[in-house]
Amino acid sequence: MKLRLKEISIYLISIILLLSSFYFSIHYFFNKDSVIINFIDSDIHEDFEIEITNNLDDINNFFREYLFIENYLLKRKKNEITIQLKLKQPFAINNLTKEVIFIDNTTAPFKYFNTNYLDTIKLIDISKSSIYINNYLNENYYDLFSLFDIRQIEYIDERRYNLVLTNDRIVMLPKVIDSKLLYFIKNNIDLIDKSTNYKKFLDLRNFHNKTIRLK
Repeated sequence: MKLRLKEISIYLISIILLLSSFYFSIHYFFNKDSVIINFIDSDIHEDFEIEITNNLDDINNFFREYLFIENYLLKRKKNEITIQLKLKQPFAINNLTKEVIFIDNTTAPFKYFNTNYLDTIKLIDISKSSIYINNYLNENYYDLFSLFDIRQIEYIDERRYNLVLTNDRIVMLPKVIDSKLLYFIKNNIDLIDKSTNYKKFLDLRNFHNKTIRLK
């Protein structure tokens, strides 16, 4: 009789352990699948969001490969994860190379971004290779954009830039973009705009030799 009770006890304990294991496995499975991941104010493509989601366990190393992400914030709260990404400042997009060019010369393929974000970048880089932003342009592009209504930009011979304006006129910049050049433009832009000769281009390439051309 005692042996029989012992067998029953062992059997019941085994059943209890089996059921407990089954319960915790199911509980873990459903909790794992029910984690909600929210991207806040996201400018990235949903496919890249999924890729990020699949690498949450090693997110620091994962983001090191994506230099266009300036920083990120990740918050965990029970079964919810909130992710907020801050991208670097975009400069232009190049439709030939299918890249976004950021102000620090970082580039990234279109595929990482959603369409709405790409549409917010108004400047088009028409260079054959994605534009390189040299120190002259980096230091003075705000002034240039305040003086001209620029639609496109092109990097020429890896040394200087052409600006294509919204009225299709072209401004040919010299290699050196400095305070003297900007001062001249600021003080003569109205006169230049009214010139009947200024139909196609304003050539400033030889400005530092005190020569400009209008056509």
